[in-house]
Amino acid sequence: MECVFGLVGDGFALVVADSSAVHSILVHKSNEDKIMVLDSHKLLGASGEGGDRAQFTEYIQKNVALYQFRNGIPLTTAAAANFTRGELATALRKIFDLAKLLNLVFQNPYAVNILLAGYDKDIGPSLYYIDYIASLHKIEKGAFGYGSYFSLAMMDRHYHSGMTVEEAVDLVDKCIMEIRSRLVVAPPNFVIKIVDKDGAREYAWRESIKDTTGAPTS
Repeated sequence: MECVFGLVGDGFALVVADSSAVHSILVHKSNEDKIMVLDSHKLLGASGEGGDRAQFTEYIQKNVALYQFRNGIPLTTAAAANFTRGELATALRKIFDLAKLLNLVFQNPYAVNILLAGYDKDIGPSLYYIDYIASLHKIEKGAFGYGSYFSLAMMDRHYHSGMTVEEAVDLVDKCIMEIRSRLVVAPPNFVIKIVDKDGAREYAWRESIKDTTGAPTS
């Protein structure tokens, strides 16, 4: 019942994600940050199986950092998106016959969907949609998860190019309100992150439940 969505505005991109860690009918925590800061000017919002999401996003983050360390320049947002897509495609289509014959552990496809946002000096903000079967599209707005039924509908109605930060955050709040009111198992909390010329950073949280994991009991 996850929800990750994002949009591009005038000089910035926003990525929003729910913060629930769920398995079957259990909610393990409600403050899970599903938007990773890849580098100083890139955000990666992911939904999918918890293990795949954590392992794959960390793998992408470390390889983006490795490229910058080796070459002295960061990957562009488009290059990072294409690298991410390539790794998903490799995992999806890899031939496992030899590994099976030798009884080795082999890599499975990643059950993870990604919105990758970034800001490049000469290009500006951009947003890329990458799904678990390695489809890649550059978009202005997009969403994954059950919440996408409602967030995409709200963005189709209210989104326009060149939105200010205030307009974009207002639209995000409309999407969150619609998800909470219409989705039968709606996640209670959401995190909003922004990337612009000043870098990638957390913008705000929208919380209706405070996580008490680890809190002392009376």
